Amino acid sequence: MQYFGTIETKYEEIFITSSYMYFGDEDEVITPKELKAKIKSAKERKKNIIGTVFLYNPVVTPVGYDSNNYLLDQDFDSFGDMVELKTETYITIFKQAMREHCAGKIVEIRNLFNLNEQNIDASTLLMKFNDDLEIYNSAQNTEFEREIMYLDAANLIPSGKFVFFAWGDKISSKEFPYINDYARTIYENAVKLGKKVAFVYKREKTEHGAIEYFQFSNPLQNHKAKRTITNAIKKSFEQFPPVITSYE
Repeated sequence: MQYFGTIETKYEEIFITSSYMYFGDEDEVITPKELKAKIKSAKERKKNIIGTVFLYNPVVTPVGYDSNNYLLDQDFDSFGDMVELKTETYITIFKQAMREHCAGKIVEIRNLFNLNEQNIDASTLLMKFNDDLEIYNSAQNTEFEREIMYLDAANLIPSGKFVFFAWGDKISSKEFPYINDYARTIYENAVKLGKKVAFVYKREKTEHGAIEYFQFSNPLQNHKAKRTITNAIKKSFEQFPPVITSYE
């Protein structure tokens, strides 16, 4: 499996504005240009993209660069271009879960927030995101640029037959109502469009509770339950399209 994405920068911040997992043959290696050819038109996207995964935010590094150091300090000069990304952290989990049923296909990765940074769920940042999303559809300027930070939730059509939600358990309707509305719009649109929706959730919270609060577990947001959440994701993808799956 190879992982590709488009990296952009604004005001000393790094954003991943698109990314795709390509499940090629065992010995197959393609270039970013070849990946772009597979998604260049609506017809090609429909043919090649099998599904979409929604995450909270990206934490990725281009191939050939140091994951432990800030990208802007490493002479990276391919902003705005499709490049190959390292297959690590959460991507490894989905690679293992999906490789059988997604062979020869592309899975698109979408993020609630495109900011490429660890631990962005601090209250100070979430307040900024919430304020931005309150005025997203107005003429006012958002702190983070609309086009590179956020999704156009109301008009977004997820690619492929399934949509797997794994943006975690930290969306709070009381503290951050506009983030909640943003997530709700994305989830409900996927359902209305007839996509096969799947996610994993803690059994004691119930499936209904997970949907009500838009809490779709991600193993890297819950280190104590990382192994059980990872196993639940794998179990979800034992069928295709994937199914909603609980864990203890």
